[in-house]
Amino acid sequence: MHRSEGFTLVEMLVVLALVAIAALVGMPWLVKIGQRSQLKSAASEVQTTLMAARIKAVKRNQPVNIFVTPGPPVVLETVEPPVPTPNPTLVPAQLGLPAKSSFLYATPNVAGGIVSFGGDGRLAMPTPNPTPGCYEYVLRGPVGVPTPNEIHVQAWPNGRVVVVTPKDWY
Repeated sequence: MHRSEGFTLVEMLVVLALVAIAALVGMPWLVKIGQRSQLKSAASEVQTTLMAARIKAVKRNQPVNIFVTPGPPVVLETVEPPVPTPNPTLVPAQLGLPAKSSFLYATPNVAGGIVSFGGDGRLAMPTPNPTPGCYEYVLRGPVGVPTPNEIHVQAWPNGRVVVVTPKDWY
């Protein structure tokens, strides 16, 4: 009696075909997860930039402004007041989101796209308030796909900054 060990070529090809089919079926799902992750990361970066500006304003007890450029790419530039003379001049901190990750779809309707936090940590809302309640930034992405997702970043007058993730993702 002759015993052979191992697999035949046909068995190997069948297994490889099954693995290829599973990869083809799962690939769109993995791409969507990656795109959602990029959008969540972009929203988190916007939230972090707004919160950091608020903290700087409270720390110095002076207003800190953020200039928003909708893009793509979306750019947020934080401008602090000048520091006392013995200290060096601060360079404005700039956050640029990746061009393909998201597009800033809606911004507060304020002159020049400026968001300002006062020394008390509150958001300086203009009068009359152009947006009811809060400033809301809508990040839509990824750029160039037929069904983009949206994440809302809200900045409230009391200084609270919140990311609102959608319940249903595309």
